[in-house]
Amino acid sequence: MNERTVKIVVVSVLGLILVAAFSVAPIPGRDDWRVFYSAGHRILSGEPLYGEPMYVGYYYFNAPWLAILMAPVSLLPYRLGLGVLSTSTLALTVLVVRRWESGLIKPVIALLSPPIFYILIHGQVDAIVLAGILLPSTCWGLVALAKPQVASGLLLPQGELPSYLKMIGVTVAVLLFSFLFFGIWPLEILRQPAPIDEGHNIWLGLWPWQVPVGLGIAFYGMNRKDERFLIAASPFFSPYAAISSLLGPWVALATLLKPWQATAVLIVWWGAVAYRAIGGVQF
Repeated sequence: MNERTVKIVVVSVLGLILVAAFSVAPIPGRDDWRVFYSAGHRILSGEPLYGEPMYVGYYYFNAPWLAILMAPVSLLPYRLGLGVLSTSTLALTVLVVRRWESGLIKPVIALLSPPIFYILIHGQVDAIVLAGILLPSTCWGLVALAKPQVASGLLLPQGELPSYLKMIGVTVAVLLFSFLFFGIWPLEILRQPAPIDEGHNIWLGLWPWQVPVGLGIAFYGMNRKDERFLIAASPFFSPYAAISSLLGPWVALATLLKPWQATAVLIVWWGAVAYRAIGGVQF
C-alpha cells in the first residue's frame, strides 16, 4: 500500500474505534443530542419541528436544514448516532484548525478546550456548524442561520462584493424555499420558551453589553479579510450562548497565538471552569 492508502486506513480504523468508544462511554448528560436526534426523526416522519417540544421541556431552536443534516444520523440507534456525532466533532474541529494552522500542537490545544468537553457531554452540534466555514463562501449565510451563536458573523461582508451578493442571494432563496415546507419558522422559534434565563447562558445578566465587543471584532476581521474574526464575533451577537458556542472564538484565538500562549490561556480557562464548579455552577 502507498502512503496515502495507509493514512486512509489508519484514519478509518481510528474513526471506527472512536465511534464505538463514544457509543458505549458512560458520559452523563447528552440532553442536547436527544433534541437533534428527535428533530432528525421528525424530518423523516413529516412531523412539525417547531411549537412542540422534542421531549419534555426541550424545543428545537435551529434552522430546518440542520435537522435535515441530522436525519441520516437519526436512522442509527440512539447511542451509535451519538458516537458518530462525537467522533465528527473531533474530526471536524481538527479540519477547521488546519484551515489556518498546519502544525500538530494547535489541533490538540483546540480538542482539549472546555467547549469540546461541553459539546461531548451534552451532545451538541457546534463543531458541525463551525465546520461550515470549510464550505464555499456562498453557503456561509446558511451556516450562520443554522446556529447564529456559533456563526452569525459570517453574514457580514468579508470578501468581494459580487461574492457577498451571491451568498445573500443563495441564503434568501433557501430561506424562502424553507418557508414552503416549515412555515415561517423564525417566528415559530420566537414563540417557543427560550433558554435565555438559564444558568448555562454565559451572557445571563450581560446582554446586550457584549454586542459592541462582537461588532468591533467583526469589523477588524472585515478590515483584515480574515473570516476567523467573523467566527470569533458570532457568540457576542446573541442573547444566548453556552460554553460550546465559544469553540469558534477559541479556534480563532488559538491559531493566532503562539503555542505557549495558547497553552497558557487553556490552563487558565480550565482553572476558571474549576472555580465555577466549586461554586456549584453547572458546566
